Amino acid sequence: MDQNEEDVEGLAIYEDIVSEVLAGRVEGHKCPSCGEGELECTFDGDHVKISCPRCGRYFEGMLA
Repeated sequence: MDQNEEDVEGLAIYEDIVSEVLAGRVEGHKCPSCGEGELECTFDGDHVKISCPRCGRYFEGMLA
C-alpha cells in the first residue's frame, strides 16, 4: 500500500469525526481504531489534528 492509499484509508476511518471537529465539536469522540480512548481534537481554522492517547493513532490534515 502506498502513502496515498494509506491517507485515503485514514480519512475514511476518521471522516465523521473530522466533520464534527470542523463544525466545532472537539470533545466526546471515541477512537475508531481502539474503541476505548477518548480522542484529543484540535482545529485552528487551517489545521485539524485528532489523536488517541490510549493507542497512539492519529489523523492530521490541512485545509486548502
